[in-house]
Amino acid sequence: MGLTQGAGGFPDIWMEDRIYQVIKESNHDMLLEEERRLFYVAITRAKDELFLITEKGNESSFLKEIPDDFTFKTNVPFKSVIEEITLCSECSNRLDEGFAFCPYCGDEQNLD
Repeated sequence: MGLTQGAGGFPDIWMEDRIYQVIKESNHDMLLEEERRLFYVAITRAKDELFLITEKGNESSFLKEIPDDFTFKTNVPFKSVIEEITLCSECSNRLDEGFAFCPYCGDEQNLD
């Protein structure tokens, strides 16, 4: 995840930051090769399958270096990874799905 171009992706945009370069002068090509090495190490650790997730239109340049024979691209959107949490209307404790009564305070819950 996070195989995007720019901040927090591969390669990371901080390497091109002028302020960073003033504070710590760096060889951009060397840093880029180090990022590429880290990416290679990460993808070669997969045992059976590897899922690389990126943002459409902002893909990492490193993904373009993987031969098409080894990739399968899809545009299937992911479902939300945030689950909805139900809280008791009386005491605000977390309730498991389908509880008609709060096990903490005994308040009857509206299941609508």
